[in-house]
Amino acid sequence: MSLEITTPELGTVKRTAKDLVISALMYNHPATLAKLTNTITKTFHNSVTFQGVRKATMQLQENGVVTKVGKEYSLSKDWILKLRGFVEELHESYFTEKNGIANIEAIGEDIKVYTFDNLINSDLFWNSLLSKWFDEEQGIFVQQAGHTWYVLANLEEETQIVEKMKARDIKFYTLVVGKTILDRWCKKYYNNLGFKYTIGKKKGDTSRYFGIYNDYVVQCTYPKDITKEIDAIYNLAKDFESFDVTNLIRVLRKNAEIKLIVMKNPLIAEQLRSSVLKTFL
Repeated sequence: MSLEITTPELGTVKRTAKDLVISALMYNHPATLAKLTNTITKTFHNSVTFQGVRKATMQLQENGVVTKVGKEYSLSKDWILKLRGFVEELHESYFTEKNGIANIEAIGEDIKVYTFDNLINSDLFWNSLLSKWFDEEQGIFVQQAGHTWYVLANLEEETQIVEKMKARDIKFYTLVVGKTILDRWCKKYYNNLGFKYTIGKKKGDTSRYFGIYNDYVVQCTYPKDITKEIDAIYNLAKDFESFDVTNLIRVLRKNAEIKLIVMKNPLIAEQLRSSVLKTFL
């Protein structure tokens, strides 16, 4: 069955009977044909006949937009989910910042691989994903990073996402593998904002970054040469006066193939989340 993208017209233009039925079922459901007719007449000030509402509702039912239980009708949940997916794809196509995206590859229904030309562009997209997820539902955001370099080299963008987390009352946990003075400074930064931040006790892989929000996972493994250069900058900085931020920004903007894997997988999300949260016990 094909997806019929039927959305109710807003404003003062003349709306079809199907538009009016969808609009009525958005706010009052389930509803009988008589109740639908009454709602359309009183709420939308549109003079429709019972037969007109019945015909429109039958057509919507045939197209999978409306379901019927007994004598009552509701919008189909399957149709709502398909419509939501369509709108999200449309939004991504028209409104997502495309700068730096070299390729988008879909692997199944719930996994996408985004390829960027440098770390700055991948970080901007990473934050746009988080912002979208935060708007969808309440949850806990957990991340693991080699170094939280975005606090030092992309602070404006990081501040926006941090402010959204605070406004949404989202708990935020960060596990960092790096153990340098800059990593310890970032710990104070996050702790002062009321977020949890810990530095791993064991030596780990500073090339591996991932974030988990509810069932969503975004992850990235940096190229070896990029990781080596970032590590060197962090290790050389004995204090802020010796921190070479210009060189760090150069590395972050260096042309490289950066792949972000984005998925929705409850099992993987729970495994990664647990691996990070146990370090806070």
